[in-house]
Amino acid sequence: MFAQKFFAFGVVGLVATGCLPYLYNERAPALIENIDIDQTLRVAEVELLELDSGFDVLTIWAIRDQKITPSQASRINDLYLKHIDQVDADDLRADQFGVWHFTWAISNLYRFGDDEVKAALEPAYRDALERVETVDREFAVEHVKGTRMYTGLAHIGGKSYARDHVVAPGNEDYLQSFEQYKRERQE
Repeated sequence: MFAQKFFAFGVVGLVATGCLPYLYNERAPALIENIDIDQTLRVAEVELLELDSGFDVLTIWAIRDQKITPSQASRINDLYLKHIDQVDADDLRADQFGVWHFTWAISNLYRFGDDEVKAALEPAYRDALERVETVDREFAVEHVKGTRMYTGLAHIGGKSYARDHVVAPGNEDYLQSFEQYKRERQE
């Protein structure tokens, strides 16, 4: 109970002090220049295969506002369905961080998608709509099912994670290639 109150107080504090400088309610400011979704999905696959914390879903979360093709949506759908049960079972954090962020990612990708993207993400989206109800955070449900979209990397932690896991060649704020990601993991 203390952890839940402490976390809730922390979120309110972040919002009140302007510490969510990268959280928006529209897509445009969240778009990443030169993003390479295919290479970033390779990073996500590696992270999800290791799945040792709720943070392993964040590569998909970091790209949740980007424009994707139906083929990429299908890959994301498959990754979600393959890993969400394990994320849910292993998510020991009081705030169910992994489930919350994974379902949020699927929701944004689906809602921003065209009809073909939505069709490819439909199974994951239906699961996300139900699964988020198990998260003991009202704002998690709002992120996934609310009428308002929540976009962007939210805070410095999200931005820092994206910097090391999102591939955007020519954009110095992010990885330049999947190969760079692999090299930096070995260091």
